[in-house]
Amino acid sequence: MFTFRTSITLAVMAFVVALAALLIAIQVRSLSWATHEAASAYMDAASAKALGRLHGELNAIASLVNVLATSSSVADSDEQSETGRAIPLFKAALQEMPQTDSIYAGFENGAWLQVRRTSDLNEDQRARLRAPAHADMVINLVRPTPAGDLPMRRIFQDRQGNEIGEVDLWKYGYDARTRPWYTQTMKLERAYVTEPYLSYSLGAPVITVSAPLQGKVPGVLAADLKLDTFSDFVQAQRPGPHGTVMIFDQAGSLIAHPDFAEFVASAMTDPARSQLPNIDGIKTGIVASVLQKSLNVDVNEGIVRDDKGHGYLFRLTKFPLGEGYSASILLLAAQDDFVQNVRKLQFTGLVLAIVVGAAFIPMVWMFGGSMALSLNAITAQARKLQNLAEPDPVPVTSNIAEIHDLGITVNLAQRAIWSFAHFVPKEIVRRVLDNSISTRLGGVKQEITLVFTDVQGFTTIAESADPDVLMRQTSRYFSVLTQAFLAEGGTIDKFIGDAVMVFWNAPNPQPDHVARACRAALAAQAAGERLNAEFATEGWKPFITRFGIHVGEAVVGNVGSTERMNYTALGNAVNLAARLEGLNKEVGTTILASEDVYLRVRDQFEFNPFDAVVAKGMSRETRIYGLVGVSA
Repeated sequence: MFTFRTSITLAVMAFVVALAALLIAIQVRSLSWATHEAASAYMDAASAKALGRLHGELNAIASLVNVLATSSSVADSDEQSETGRAIPLFKAALQEMPQTDSIYAGFENGAWLQVRRTSDLNEDQRARLRAPAHADMVINLVRPTPAGDLPMRRIFQDRQGNEIGEVDLWKYGYDARTRPWYTQTMKLERAYVTEPYLSYSLGAPVITVSAPLQGKVPGVLAADLKLDTFSDFVQAQRPGPHGTVMIFDQAGSLIAHPDFAEFVASAMTDPARSQLPNIDGIKTGIVASVLQKSLNVDVNEGIVRDDKGHGYLFRLTKFPLGEGYSASILLLAAQDDFVQNVRKLQFTGLVLAIVVGAAFIPMVWMFGGSMALSLNAITAQARKLQNLAEPDPVPVTSNIAEIHDLGITVNLAQRAIWSFAHFVPKEIVRRVLDNSISTRLGGVKQEITLVFTDVQGFTTIAESADPDVLMRQTSRYFSVLTQAFLAEGGTIDKFIGDAVMVFWNAPNPQPDHVARACRAALAAQAAGERLNAEFATEGWKPFITRFGIHVGEAVVGNVGSTERMNYTALGNAVNLAARLEGLNKEVGTTILASEDVYLRVRDQFEFNPFDAVVAKGMSRETRIYGLVGVSA
């Protein structure tokens, strides 16, 4: 049989060897399979980053929009101005949300307020806005005239918030109430995410997140996510140097593409195309080939080759972008990009397997030794539990949670059983633990020797004594009697007020049980006399003890209910032993034994005979004998 330390070391060594064998097996697998796995992992990472960024930015903008839509600075008045309370709020939000291009609110009366960051716009976009060189923010404000016109004022501010320019556009022609972000939000009466579109002022591709105002005036609050910068981020996540990532919505409009800027520029210069570039414009190349293979398919992956025979792994996955609005992400990974990495991984894996296998053996040996020490300590505690020994002051601890919990549990069991043994005879507890005493109700008929004790005049003593003093005196008295009875292997059945019931030959068989009981009674008598001498010096009244001893058959077992039971003895022999104790008062003795006891041990002890009596509650005469001492 192996020790725990050896077993765990062998198990870990076997695991390491199996792992090394598995790595070697992977080495001989085909390079194409390994390349596919590596490329797939890169595509997983690229997809997770791109989609996570897109969802994260849209969710963050949506949270911002929902919060701003409840602000009284925006939602309680459609009379907005260049110095209104909403402007500092929008500017602060833009500072906290760098992915947001602009924040704006449109109202039912045609008013519109927008705050846009200009510092991250390109030169063409700044020119379209007529932004001064040092402009950091632009505030666009449309205030309807009584005639229904919608003139716009554009105010430019530097980084410190100082006004550095102003443009009035009397016939700008922007009516927020006709824009999809406004109409759909008002129609649905909840937050809304638009499809990609070209912004009115910049011509830049954006996605708008909007929510209805929650205030005194009807309207919509919205914020834009610029897709040109997002597309740059997506391409930075492409799987491999020659990989490609593109995202398009359910209508085919491009959200991200390697050549996104060129597509947008082409769309804006082509009079026939007034919206975002679409995948319909991709007619050639491996992307077009993959799109043709994936028509009306939500998920598709495989391998495609270009005109030079180079293999590309592709994966197309559809994902939700908003309620009732979805998009797809297409990833292409060139197999050649991953061959070098796979070979390097193969060699690294083999080296690591050898190094780890060699390093693990001493580490596991020490680790197993540490665990074995804890388990051995717990085993020692478990043996103490079986022997009813006093529990250890602290439980066994370990850095392994299960062993730590086991140590605490065993220590708790030790304390519970040890405490339990103070209320129930230890021998009975031992027999219950080893299952030699049943925990079911019932008993067996067997011969036992019983001793009953009582304190002469205890009622009178108790009436005049202080309760606390009486409790301490009685506890000391029971302690010396208990020691005398346990020294002879007696089973202390119960304490009955000032009386004690003890029996021998159960639960463990004791061939000399009668002699044990007699010796125990004499020892208890002597111990009581010594204790009374102590009581006298302390000013306490003495406890004069009377004993009754009888041997006979009784039913020994569990009495009570299924919820609470007591291991005890019942029968006529028990009653007679109790009556013999009471007869001491009549004959002037302290230890009385029955004739059955006398006949068994008369050659070992000295007795004084008395006339036969009929004990109270009995129908037959019983000869009684006073136990004097041990025969010389």
